[in-house]
Amino acid sequence: MSSFEDLLYAFTEWLRTTPLVELSLSISEHPVSLLIQTNFWAIPTLQTLHILAIAAAFGAVLMLNFRVLGLAGGSRTMEQTVRRYVPWIWWALAALIVTGIGMVVGEPVRELINPIFWIKMGMIVIAIALSLWFFGAVRRNMTRWEAGRARGGVRAGAAVLILLWCTIMVAGRWIAYAPV
Repeated sequence: MSSFEDLLYAFTEWLRTTPLVELSLSISEHPVSLLIQTNFWAIPTLQTLHILAIAAAFGAVLMLNFRVLGLAGGSRTMEQTVRRYVPWIWWALAALIVTGIGMVVGEPVRELINPIFWIKMGMIVIAIALSLWFFGAVRRNMTRWEAGRARGGVRAGAAVLILLWCTIMVAGRWIAYAPV
């Protein structure tokens, strides 16, 4: 095994020693969890809505960051771009939270005892914090950038955010394949 696989295995083994096992078993016996588990359409529906919300959030993040990078949206001001896409991000994040909780409730062991799930959650916290900070900086400085493109640090921040969201999406897909 590679060292990354060893780390994932060790993380999984550690998760199995935590109260998360009892919590996930307890959740799996809750009536809402049983309802989700016994309706064959529930998990696929939650996953589909989750994927659609990811598409909306990531599309909006891309458009904002592409505008910062000068790759798209040049016919709009930065203020117009922010006003147009930030609400999509927040509504999509709300949908992601609701559908994500639904998937955790429906398959708690698969999610809560999965190291990839926790890596993804950590990256999401980082991405949201970084996005709040970054787009706050974009809002504060957007009038300065209207005359020209953003500077190197801002461009690097936009690229990092795109890469981070791509990594989160890969981790989300990987959850289904990580052994628990």
